[in-house]
Amino acid sequence: MRDIFLEAKDLLKVYGPTVAVNHLSIHVYKGEVLALVGGNGAGKSTLTKILSGVISSDQGSIQIEGEEINLNKYTPAVARTKGIRVVHQELSLCRNLTVYENFYIEQFQRFDKGNVKWRNQAKEMAQAALDKVFPGHGIDVNAGLATLSIAQQQMVEIARATSDPDVKMMVLDEPTSSLPAEQTSQLQDYIKKSAKEQGIAYIYISHRLKEIMFLADYVYIMQNGTQKYQCQISETDEEDIVQRMGDGAIEKKAERFTAPETNANVGVRLTNYSSKNLKNISKEMFGGEIIALTGLEGNGQLELLQEIFFQAGRKKEGIEIKGKVAYVAGDRKKEGIFPLWSITDNTVISKVADSGLFRPISMGNVDETVKHWNSRLKTKCASSEDLITSLSGGNQQKVLIARALALDADIILLDDPTRGVDIGTKLELYEVFRETAKSGKLVIWRTSDDAELEYCTRLLVMNAGTVAGEFSSEEFEHSSMLKLAFRSNAKEEKLETKKAKKPRLYLFSLIAMIVLYFVCGMMSNSIFTKFGVELLAVGFAPFIFAALSQTFIIGLGHIDLGVGAFMGLVNVICATILDQNTGLGILCLVGLIAAYSCMGLVIHLRGVPPIIVTLGMSFVWTGIAYVLQDVPGGHVPDWMVSLFNFNNPVLQGVLLWLIVFIALALLIYRSRYGTVLRGFGNNESAMRNSGWSKAKAYWLTYLIAGIFAAMGGIAQSSITAASDVNASSTYTMLTVAAVIIGGGYFSGGVVTHIGTVFGGISLTMISVLLGLLKVSTDYTATIQGLVLILILSMRLIRKEKLQ
Repeated sequence: MRDIFLEAKDLLKVYGPTVAVNHLSIHVYKGEVLALVGGNGAGKSTLTKILSGVISSDQGSIQIEGEEINLNKYTPAVARTKGIRVVHQELSLCRNLTVYENFYIEQFQRFDKGNVKWRNQAKEMAQAALDKVFPGHGIDVNAGLATLSIAQQQMVEIARATSDPDVKMMVLDEPTSSLPAEQTSQLQDYIKKSAKEQGIAYIYISHRLKEIMFLADYVYIMQNGTQKYQCQISETDEEDIVQRMGDGAIEKKAERFTAPETNANVGVRLTNYSSKNLKNISKEMFGGEIIALTGLEGNGQLELLQEIFFQAGRKKEGIEIKGKVAYVAGDRKKEGIFPLWSITDNTVISKVADSGLFRPISMGNVDETVKHWNSRLKTKCASSEDLITSLSGGNQQKVLIARALALDADIILLDDPTRGVDIGTKLELYEVFRETAKSGKLVIWRTSDDAELEYCTRLLVMNAGTVAGEFSSEEFEHSSMLKLAFRSNAKEEKLETKKAKKPRLYLFSLIAMIVLYFVCGMMSNSIFTKFGVELLAVGFAPFIFAALSQTFIIGLGHIDLGVGAFMGLVNVICATILDQNTGLGILCLVGLIAAYSCMGLVIHLRGVPPIIVTLGMSFVWTGIAYVLQDVPGGHVPDWMVSLFNFNNPVLQGVLLWLIVFIALALLIYRSRYGTVLRGFGNNESAMRNSGWSKAKAYWLTYLIAGIFAAMGGIAQSSITAASDVNASSTYTMLTVAAVIIGGGYFSGGVVTHIGTVFGGISLTMISVLLGLLKVSTDYTATIQGLVLILILSMRLIRKEKLQ
């Protein structure tokens, strides 16, 4: 008798007018593979999110191993305790972390508290999991995830899910969409073996019916959020599944496509063309052709597409491009969609951008264009004015394809365009691509599905950045293609892996600081003395504390527009309340830091943008400060002045305090929970899906930032021995500049505290240099801004070289 692992009954999930899951019931059995199939928008991903606790069901019940689950408290963390793991269609990894750090944030419960060698444990875990599922993967677990290809990132995602020894059910949503043939075969072998030997239950979602027929024990077909049909896999076949999916389309062997007479007015000519990842390519491609780029993942297919796109309209030796070019990105989440825009805007943006700068937009033509391509590609949406993020992944992909076709370009570049698209729509797209070629346009198609190669007129096999061979559609043999793809490839893969190094983000801020320091020193030799260094330290210490505070906030993907005002209030409290009543003053400072930390909770609980909360609080901080002391003055307690200004044979007190807090900032970000905070800055949804608390992360980040900002205000009080509400008012935007100059990014998750310190000192040294040059302080902000622009420009050039 089959042993049920999970039983769901009468599940309902409604989003406004859309019923994503409609009174659906399903059984998942131990040691078996359930194939979940259906067209785009059928509700497959919504169902798996309900089963894994990512979203809650509006109605129904779930039993896991006979135990009734409280759906109101069912979260990804609870699902993990029940042994459920998910590999989502959109990768839930943090690109700013290393491979092994991504394993830690998913499997943190397996690490003992206080284990100082947790990094070594995470590396061993990552290596073992990758070796187990993908032998010979060639992935360095120390590498930053952003340095890996999409296929390698998907391998990391899958291996990470399998690394839990307590896993009992695994949901795989389009797991092979970006995997090459070899890794797809390895994954299939692992699934079959682990289901049989370990009794793991699988829900396998894929539009590749051959995989389903090979892997599945039983199939469950969904349509419009409900069950349409289910049976044992032995009772059906590919043709039957496609027919039952709803549109009656039948997948059949592709008919050979005979290209019309080629159009010499449209095309790409490469003559001994080389770039960083391409070597001596000489090929001609003309309108009327569908050119397939194939080979093992990461051997130049994507780079060739991108070179053609970016060199269009330019004159570069070795490459000639005739015609307008459109590009369909493969990573729709990162490079394709505009998530805050409607379906209409996402569809027509390229067409609009191609028109005159101030040319009026005809909304009638826009609506007609969107309506035509929505109908032609069968994009499933309630309204074209809905956000594109309201669509399923496959329907988002259709919008990207519509964008390229609506541009009426002569050359269409396709980066794996059918990834995550249902079989019926694939057939429609194949016909659209052929119609495009028949109209005299050139289609260049990178595909990870070898079955699609037969829809092309020519195939170029890429290996190590060059064209290793070419086939016409009549000559194509799969075995011959694989021989060319695998030939002498191992050496190249090792070389590529070795190149994946993390750039030193603080390099330019360090150079700028050194240059400015020596220029100032040459103008005033006293700057090179111990006294000169201490004098500089006294000048920049409060600002560096503030910059370190801003680093944590920007690391979360936020910006604090009130850090300068907050420091001003701390300064006033130190010179008024603290001087009059030490206990009450300390209590006020602690309360102030607590109030600062609560900003994180307000942002989380109320969903108010951080920039609004922090800007609003800046007026609160300033207002309270003016109530306490409306003019500069006051007196800071002598014990506080001594605490920061004591002398010793090595360094002055304020500099020692600064060094201690810099070290503390580094330790925090290098700690286990510091890794979590960096993860939240990069991919918040992935962190929540892994079971981490967003409220805790926000609150703790603002608490840490508040402590550092308060230390800046205390340092300023101790140095001046008095207070001024406006003394640190200019710090706010300068701290943002210091973080960015130091290697940080506004996108969150990528900051460096050392770089921020260097950037902050550089900005301070600019003021010193202008003073030595006897330049008016009116020009200080302008010069600092120019330095910021210069350093950012140099970073962009460096980034281009690192790619």
